[in-house]
Amino acid sequence: MNDEHFIKLAIEEAKKSQQAEGAPIGAVMVKNGEVIATGWSLVWPKKDPSAHAETECIRAACQKLQSLDLTGCTLYSTLESCSMCLGCAGWTGLSRIVFGAYKEDIPVNPYELKDYHAEEHAKRLQSLTGSGTEITGGVLREECALLMQKIINWTQTE
Repeated sequence: MNDEHFIKLAIEEAKKSQQAEGAPIGAVMVKNGEVIATGWSLVWPKKDPSAHAETECIRAACQKLQSLDLTGCTLYSTLESCSMCLGCAGWTGLSRIVFGAYKEDIPVNPYELKDYHAEEHAKRLQSLTGSGTEITGGVLREECALLMQKIINWTQTE
């Protein structure tokens, strides 16, 4: 199985998120070729700004493994991780993040840092486990970007 396979699974999670009135963003965590956790964007349903698909997935993986150490795991997400999610990855020593759409692919996307790109910021990430986090972006980029086209602003969809 390859990155595209797992991004397709993240896309399915994004569709579930949208059905639950969340933003259409999904994530899956993989260790040793197996999905160990999933996450949806629950910001809107929970009224919780930290409930991004990636953080929800990281939380679920930590609970499943009963550990804060996600070394050896890969997080697959339909959207480029924001700085909060990237920081969360650093706290857990997450080995790799693979995403589909870049922030520029999303209309009205208010990333909190100007000129932010996860690939660049990950180079400066200080992991608590001492390992770095590899970032690969643009996997099934167009398909992932299409999920977000109905976003009017970050509080509602069409």
